[in-house]
Amino acid sequence: MSAADVLHLALRQMLDHDQRPPCGYSSDQWLSEDHEQRAIAARCCRPCPLLAVCHTFASTARPRITFGVFAAIDYTATTRRTRTV
Repeated sequence: MSAADVLHLALRQMLDHDQRPPCGYSSDQWLSEDHEQRAIAARCCRPCPLLAVCHTFASTARPRITFGVFAAIDYTATTRRTRTV
């Protein structure tokens, strides 16, 4: 099973229990052109129960993710910082 499949399954399970991850309410901050908005989004990711699954997806995605926030990491090329999950 691919990392994308694992993430999809985890998201389905959350939705089946009437729960959403922080990014499930609006993707505006996670995909904002404004680095400050993405920084806020990254902080919102930290308590998410899917953090590790999202990190695995983002770090193994092909083509490589180069923009937006996934698993509390801003993958935008100009602001990417290394973070251990």
